[in-house]
Amino acid sequence: MKLLVFAHVPPPFHGQSFMVQQLLDELHGDESIELFHVDSRLSRDVDDIASASLRKLALLLGYCIKAVWVRLRCGADHFYYVPAPGLRNAVYRDWIVMLLCRPFFRRTIFHYQASGVGGWLETEARGWERWVSRRLLGRPALSIVLGDFYHEDAAKLSPRRIVTVPNCAPDPCPDYESRLKPAQQARARALGQAGTFRLLYLSLCYRDKGLFDAVEAVAKVNARLRANGLAKRVQLDVAGKFYLPEEEAEFNVRLGQADLIDSQGPLVVYHGFADEPKKRELFAQADAFVLASYYEFEAHPVSLVEAMAHGLPVITTRWRILPELFPTGYEGLVDTKSPGQIADRLEGFLGRTDEAGLRDRFLRHFTRRAFGENIRAALLALENE
Repeated sequence: MKLLVFAHVPPPFHGQSFMVQQLLDELHGDESIELFHVDSRLSRDVDDIASASLRKLALLLGYCIKAVWVRLRCGADHFYYVPAPGLRNAVYRDWIVMLLCRPFFRRTIFHYQASGVGGWLETEARGWERWVSRRLLGRPALSIVLGDFYHEDAAKLSPRRIVTVPNCAPDPCPDYESRLKPAQQARARALGQAGTFRLLYLSLCYRDKGLFDAVEAVAKVNARLRANGLAKRVQLDVAGKFYLPEEEAEFNVRLGQADLIDSQGPLVVYHGFADEPKKRELFAQADAFVLASYYEFEAHPVSLVEAMAHGLPVITTRWRILPELFPTGYEGLVDTKSPGQIADRLEGFLGRTDEAGLRDRFLRHFTRRAFGENIRAALLALENE
């Protein structure tokens, strides 16, 4: 198989670009798949992602010309593409790519890293937009989705086949058993009497990702601990870039209020964007992880996979695919927009470690090796059709 990957890698860094890099790294040197890559980066940074401009249009046209050149020069006849979520400007971008590139390729493969385009077609798209979308985007040879929840959304474009391939992360702590686990257990034992339980939020700083719910939950749980006369505290470490300036301003004002400050200092600490060394440091210090998302286009957050890899108890929502990532009956699931429930789970996790086996679940389902095996099987099955 000769596969052209038309997708961008970091920078900017986000879940989609990270996973494209994982795909390229995993398939590099594979004897059964000859790989070609057009790095179709349009945005300078995270703030630039949702905008439209003539600069981006010119870049996109150039990438399409390069893709067609690779097809004609090198014989790459399978076109791999990451479709947009249900956002009008992004869908229009997909139209341009499919109009210019798809006629030259024998098979088109969609790998969804965001949800919602199928729902958008049914509920928000104008009649002519639905017609154009189905003409240009319809009937791909293969649609790869991140979980069974998204089959219905992908089916709106009538793919010939749909397969589930969960996202992955390289194991960030292969020395977990000898280094991180003993430290986590020691902190949990010490917290039986007193101390600080550190909760980590590492994602895009955005209300719909559950950031403000996590902040309110920390205020609530600390108020309960003080009311019960316990010498324990919960500190929320926040890492990531803010999506909206007005939310950053609101966040900063909230952090200065009395219920988020105690005698030892702030109960919420903002670390800004975390590079790899800082991210490793924060995960190593954390006792639990929170991502109480209700983001409209939430797909398969890599940060949750990384938290599982670090053996952290995780608090997340019963939203879209997220429950699929965890064992049946997992106690860390909460309803959306429910700071009180997050506070309840935090109280329950105090003094405990990974009793649900999330580290083991990562090793079974979400390593790059598992991802590579699944993605190869899905791609090479096309050769047998």
